[in-house]
Amino acid sequence: MKYFVFWIFILYYQVNVSQTDSIIKFGQELIYKNNLDQAVDFYQKHLINPSSKKQEVNLLLGLADVYKLKLDYKNANDNYIKSFNVIKKLKDKQLEFLYYVKIAEFFRKRAKHNEAIQQLNKASVILKDTIIQDRLLVQYFNRKAALFTEYYNINDSTLYYSNKSLNLAKKINDKDGIFYSLLEISGVYERKKDYNTSIQYIEELIDFSKQNNMHQQEADAYISYIMALARSNQLNKALAAALYAADFSKKNNFLYNQIIFLDNIQNLYFRLNDTEKAYQYLKQRLELTTKYNEIKKEELVINLETQYKLADKENQIKINNLEIINQKKALASNKVNLYIALILIVFVIGVALLIAFLLKRSRNSNKQLQLLSKENEFLLSEANHRINNNLQLVVILITNQLKKASEAEGIQLKNILTKVEAISTLHKHLYKNDDKRSVDISSYLRDVKVSFFDVFKENDISTNFDITSFKINTDQAMYLGLLLTELLINSIKHAFKQQDYKVIDFTLRLNNGLLLFRYSDNGISVRNKFIKPKLVDKICRQLEMNYDISTDNGFTFSMSKKINDE
Repeated sequence: MKYFVFWIFILYYQVNVSQTDSIIKFGQELIYKNNLDQAVDFYQKHLINPSSKKQEVNLLLGLADVYKLKLDYKNANDNYIKSFNVIKKLKDKQLEFLYYVKIAEFFRKRAKHNEAIQQLNKASVILKDTIIQDRLLVQYFNRKAALFTEYYNINDSTLYYSNKSLNLAKKINDKDGIFYSLLEISGVYERKKDYNTSIQYIEELIDFSKQNNMHQQEADAYISYIMALARSNQLNKALAAALYAADFSKKNNFLYNQIIFLDNIQNLYFRLNDTEKAYQYLKQRLELTTKYNEIKKEELVINLETQYKLADKENQIKINNLEIINQKKALASNKVNLYIALILIVFVIGVALLIAFLLKRSRNSNKQLQLLSKENEFLLSEANHRINNNLQLVVILITNQLKKASEAEGIQLKNILTKVEAISTLHKHLYKNDDKRSVDISSYLRDVKVSFFDVFKENDISTNFDITSFKINTDQAMYLGLLLTELLINSIKHAFKQQDYKVIDFTLRLNNGLLLFRYSDNGISVRNKFIKPKLVDKICRQLEMNYDISTDNGFTFSMSKKINDE
């Protein structure tokens, strides 16, 4: 008899685990197909009565992932915190490891790389003492590879961790792990300019996505595919792929991907000197961008209205319950108590009505203020977005003119082009950030550096940038970006004369509210000469900063200023 009970228990456990796995797997399939609204409803429905605490954790993590993809970072963070609170009670190392990997990706997606590294380090501590499941290791190694790509810029480490993730993913048939591991590997070959190998990997990824009905991943793969083709000068093939991908995204309602593909098509037509079609697709891209922003605005208004309606219903229910309780007390009492009860009812109703009136007036005022605030934030974001688009048009026009200009004119146009791109980069950061009054100076200046990547490669110049991450107001950020751009241009043009080893060093730090800016190159053309670049001097005046220039060992520029640490 005891053996019979034992086997019944084993059968029940297997059925329960199987049902749990199927629920989590179905939720993941909804994410693969980009059915995010349906995924939110699915996870919320099963969170009402989860079969176990472990299932509750997986449902909370899945719901957080969906909100992350919807760019609703507040709800994503709330659900990650809820999952961790349950994990702490369970003391389950597998789930704790998974949480650290998930929250690391949450930080990485928002470009908070230091926080992402800290979370992966916590996962590494668990890994030293615990045998972790392969499916969790796939995600861990894949996120390590992504950080070595985006933050450390070490291709060999990216390749190492991507291959570890890929081998495990193939072993357990983890489709998501296989896809993103191969995507990281293809990126390594692209950065090494081995475009043929990169393209081969991405073509395999596209076929893999189609075979497994992974629509969102297929659209993501086409972004890398078109970029690799364009950089290898296979412009016609890149154009054909972009046209297909734009149509594919339109059919699957991937509005954001469609905007990216239309932007690619516009740039490819410009490179193919078909200006008319380039402007045609630029117009379509701008229209879709406006539509995308309108959708986000409408969703915000709908969510706010829904929240206020629910609050009204809850308040009405509370008032009704209070009236019922008081009525029951009045019926059960004697005549004296009845009068007292009636007086109390009148008093309570009066207080309730007064509270309701005050709440309604306060709620209406708050609602108007919130709507105005959201509208102002949206308009400011839209303004920065349109400024960025207009500056991109200027960049395109200058680039087009550059093809026709003489060498002397070309140098002047390139100088103008880099400055316009520096300002455009600032506005791109502003419309992507929630905070419109300040930007992360590290992220912004690294983007400025990226715009010089091809020039550094062409002139065989090495660079060492050490930039502390901190917030700074937009005006100061713009002038610092222009100052760095001007110094880089001067070094590229004038510093290096018949030198084999060329290097540029740049350091920006903030110590106790003191901004320290130091730039140097090892060029020999200006050694022991007195120089005072006019534009550099003007920018420093705008920043109200004192500066020093030394030419003893090449060119060295340094300055400091007391600022508020935001």
